[in-house]
Amino acid sequence: MSTPVSVVGTIATAPRLMKSVAKVAFCTFRVASNERRYDREKNQWVDGDTNWFTVNAFRTLAEHADRSFSKGDRVIISGRLRIRQWSNDGKTGTAVEIEADALGHDLRWGVSRFEKQIRSGAEHPAAPDEPGAVVGSADLARSPDASRAGAAESTSGENGPASTEAEAPSELLGEDGFLPAAA
Repeated sequence: MSTPVSVVGTIATAPRLMKSVAKVAFCTFRVASNERRYDREKNQWVDGDTNWFTVNAFRTLAEHADRSFSKGDRVIISGRLRIRQWSNDGKTGTAVEIEADALGHDLRWGVSRFEKQIRSGAEHPAAPDEPGAVVGSADLARSPDASRAGAAESTSGENGPASTEAEAPSELLGEDGFLPAAA
């Protein structure tokens, strides 16, 4: 059984990228998450207990995590909590793991820049909602960037719902398939 969880914490070990026998990317690292609270008696902030999690990411999320994160980074993790009992050479313990669905930097502590990665090769074409998907000009009408840039305007006609009146010419699109904000 798994439980959805979101955790904010600090990466405590350098992310390690590995490949399975089937060539599936796998990235793992440890995260420390502690509670801070204001102690009114002492009139100061105090640290509470620290919770330790092993974070596991797979496929492109694993590759992106390995390239994006370093030990000491503040991160936000969304995924599924898994608690397992283990024993090894007479020692026993509990492993608390998060299988990550989404990872990112905690912007409360710094600035991050997003760099869209485009998949190469036609063997695994990306779906429009999948990371690495290239969005064509027909999809610009649904894109938040398109409405900000004025790339596609909708009008309501006599014959039904709104339709796309103009699409951005392909020469205006950036390498990532999106219209730059200044266009």
